[in-house]
Amino acid sequence: MSWVFASFHEAERALLGQLGQTKVERLVVREFTAGDLADGLRDFAPAVIELIGTGEAIAVPSKGKALGGPAWKQVRELWEGPLRERERELFQKLPLSRRAVDKIAAERVAAKRVARVTHYALPPGAPFAVQLHAAGWWRKLAASLAIYFAVLGITIFAWTFVGQAALSGRWDLGWFWGWVILLLLLVPVSSFSFLWQGWLSLVFGGLMKQRLLAGALEIDTDRMRRYGVGQLLSRVLESEALDNLTLTGGSSSIMSVAELIAAAVVMSMGVGGGVTVGLFALWLLIVAGTAWRYARLRREWVRQRNHLTHDLVEKMTGHRTRIAQQPPELWHGEEDAALSAYLAVSARMDRTFAMLSSMGPRGWLVIGMASVAFVFADRGRDVAVQQMVILMGGVMLGYSGLRRMVFGLAQFTAAWQAWEMIRDLFQAATANRGETAEDGQNVVASSMTVMDARDIHYAYPGRSRNALHGCSMTIREGDRVLLEGASGSGKSTLGAILAGLRPAASGLLLAGGVDPATTGLQGWRKRVATAPQYHENHILAAPLGFNLLMGRAWPASQEDVREAMAVCQELGLRPLIEKMPGGLNEMVGDSGWQLSQGERSRVYLARAILQSAPLVILDESFAALDPETLEQCLQCVLKRAPSLLVIAHP
Repeated sequence: MSWVFASFHEAERALLGQLGQTKVERLVVREFTAGDLADGLRDFAPAVIELIGTGEAIAVPSKGKALGGPAWKQVRELWEGPLRERERELFQKLPLSRRAVDKIAAERVAAKRVARVTHYALPPGAPFAVQLHAAGWWRKLAASLAIYFAVLGITIFAWTFVGQAALSGRWDLGWFWGWVILLLLLVPVSSFSFLWQGWLSLVFGGLMKQRLLAGALEIDTDRMRRYGVGQLLSRVLESEALDNLTLTGGSSSIMSVAELIAAAVVMSMGVGGGVTVGLFALWLLIVAGTAWRYARLRREWVRQRNHLTHDLVEKMTGHRTRIAQQPPELWHGEEDAALSAYLAVSARMDRTFAMLSSMGPRGWLVIGMASVAFVFADRGRDVAVQQMVILMGGVMLGYSGLRRMVFGLAQFTAAWQAWEMIRDLFQAATANRGETAEDGQNVVASSMTVMDARDIHYAYPGRSRNALHGCSMTIREGDRVLLEGASGSGKSTLGAILAGLRPAASGLLLAGGVDPATTGLQGWRKRVATAPQYHENHILAAPLGFNLLMGRAWPASQEDVREAMAVCQELGLRPLIEKMPGGLNEMVGDSGWQLSQGERSRVYLARAILQSAPLVILDESFAALDPETLEQCLQCVLKRAPSLLVIAHP
């Protein structure tokens, strides 16, 4: 069978060629039972299914469809058939009916592990429109809009039947049943519309949160340091509401546009339709101007609200300092002024929105009906009743469209304000500097120079003065370099650039004769390991062994565990590990075993050493150690680091 490949790698190559994506990540590798595979990998396609028994593999580009096009029942038979026959043989001698044997065999087969499944997906930094396309979002959106237009058309036709019957003076069963059938059609069609809108919201929100998380991990840390806790909290609150606001506001706006266009068409078909359509267009311009004013006021309101949030959180964080340094009578002066400004903006915004929501639809209803009355008074008996009713129907349809439009504009405006706050997080995901890592990991460097930096320049975002200007240095295999300088002289900045934590503004940077663009971020990590300053390094809420071996594969092998224990022994951490009930498996960090500053510093040292990189960079790593422990750690570092750069104060 052409859709069954001899190995996992052949199936993977075929699947990636079918997908046509140059940047695809492996996300999930796990064992599945036959029952898990019954639905055709609903949540895991595209994927490769590797059969545990034979090693054969099947490429699945989409749910329930193997590469090559066989039915999913035929694919399932590949692993279920042999298992089912073996299970039947176990029960064939028992006094059971064939139906009972088949049922028992099916239940036993469904519980057996039959395959390993590898799931593939676009990386979080891929273009968002491409991610939506891969999830089938655009196709469902088009179908949802088509269903809505169908609902709108059915509604117009249904009331056309009623109008024709009423105005013709004849009400027979044909008109009646035609009207009933059209109304009954609205029930399933509307249900499908709501169902797909919910699906669109869930998929869009999930991809948005994934994108924001990737952006939070990729965003420049120097930029994040400029934000306070309250500002970060405001971003979290805005991001939570963005996906719902965007979808509800966007869908309502699109639907309102359809209704407004339909209203203009219907009005043009009535008597005096040109004048009424002109008044309708003029009124839409007035409503749009009011909506623009509301958007500006809401933007100022969001700014004031986030300022209050930021100020409140910062004062709560520094409350003890505030008690000691500020007299109680001055505590609430700035808060009262900020609240007054917030209330003033809120009042203006609420008045504008009240005007928009009431004046927009109801104002048009008054103007439209006045236009109908004017036409009737002007032409009198010369007006056909049908033409007058069509004009009134267009006015009412315009009223319905304006109501939906006002709601959509309010939601869309709120979503736009939220987007402005989190746009940098969203865009930071595209800066995934690890994209070329897989290609660069296999680059072999033959140079004896482990680090070569020439004419490096760097300036922090928002600052005009360079932190580094024309820095150059060369570190060869076996070198031990001490970098000293006054505070703020750029030592840590240079170390971060050499370690790949910050990109240089200009200059040449080579590790083993290879630049960062060739190795990728992961490849650079294999060449340069670093222990940043204390405030930039972290103990994760995880086992101690995980914190030590983060630069290696996890779960750790026995060899890695033995080496970690040896390094800990040399750094003086053995007594600490012996006190822990779980040893290297003991949870540390938040809600776990608490480490002192000196113990944390040695864990950071061990973490850098255990990466086995040709160059190790240590930034103020010995500052928290007593002289005896410092000597012990120095001996370990000098023994185990092939090349070493130590950053310290003079």
